[in-house]
Amino acid sequence: MRKLKRTYSIEDAIRVLRDGIEKGYWTLEDLDNPPPGTKLTFAEYRRYCSTQGFTGKTPVYKNLLRDLEDNQEDDFIL
Repeated sequence: MRKLKRTYSIEDAIRVLRDGIEKGYWTLEDLDNPPPGTKLTFAEYRRYCSTQGFTGKTPVYKNLLRDLEDNQEDDFIL
């Protein structure tokens, strides 16, 4: 049985974010706040989990460029 591979890695995401800063698409400070769609997704996720009685790990938003030393592969990042 073959194991599924991730379609991207954290390193790939960091590379894309750095490239966007170099090209002037966004700033490091822009990445500190989650986009509106992510805020809505997290709110819906928390609402659904609370109605189902889920008490597990919830997703977190991270600026991958600020938290380079804290990034863990097991973090639940959407």
